[in-house]
Amino acid sequence: MKKDYKTDVKRKAVKKKVDEVSSTIADIKNYPTVALIDLRKLPDSLLQKIRKRIRDEGGKLLILKKPVIERVLASNKKLAARVSECNKPVGLILTKSSPYQLHTFFKQNKKKRAAKIGDVAPFDIIVPEGETDLPPGPALSELKTAGINAQIKAGKIIIAKASVVAKNGETISDLKAKALQKVGVMPFEMSVRYIFGYDGEYLYPSELFLIDETINADLAACMFNAFNLSVNASYPTSGNIDVLLGEALRQSMNVAINGSIYSSSAIEQLLTSAVRQGMALEGLEKTKL
Repeated sequence: MKKDYKTDVKRKAVKKKVDEVSSTIADIKNYPTVALIDLRKLPDSLLQKIRKRIRDEGGKLLILKKPVIERVLASNKKLAARVSECNKPVGLILTKSSPYQLHTFFKQNKKKRAAKIGDVAPFDIIVPEGETDLPPGPALSELKTAGINAQIKAGKIIIAKASVVAKNGETISDLKAKALQKVGVMPFEMSVRYIFGYDGEYLYPSELFLIDETINADLAACMFNAFNLSVNASYPTSGNIDVLLGEALRQSMNVAINGSIYSSSAIEQLLTSAVRQGMALEGLEKTKL
């Protein structure tokens, strides 16, 4: 006969998890933003830097057991849909910053790392021209074999000409990885992988923040195009009314002057034009005499 096993909530380990779930759910109410980050391959030095910054700003970065985070997320209808994200090591962030501000903070706090065997070059990896601290020896042949234009000058190895070690998309070999490390080129960046942010109303997946690279230029282009359209269509708005009124004034002045229509705005130019024409006729009359 199958036994019915039940969790003993009195056990110390189980009670600790229950308490963590309860306290975290209660804590979330004190912060406008909840976020989840991916901890895989995140250097501890960068993690501690991020944690300190969040703590200094009055927030928290919690690294909890998978069952605890799953139950915390499941307690909220919108966050419950992202429980599946807990199938990997994750960190829960409670902060007063907005999801976008948090994303910007992560972008501004990256850490460079050296190339490793099997890494794929994110762009053409170039070793710049210049001196190195490497003494003559086996390193020279290693650099040359990796495709680096290296020479010996004044007792040191120099890079005689900027050299492309790996093309964009190329898998980096052991030889090239070691060569890049020797010359101090660190082409890769480590950063926090943002899974989502939640502001109590909307859930912002990481993909949403990919637009921020071009959003300012895109918005500026949209505003410029909308302005041109409204002006050409003579559709008045608070943004174009000065231009439309200026154009209307210019056109009305042209009509008044070309049609010799007297008005308070056109009278000065009409009189000036009449005086100029009179002087021209007077000069013509004197020539005849």
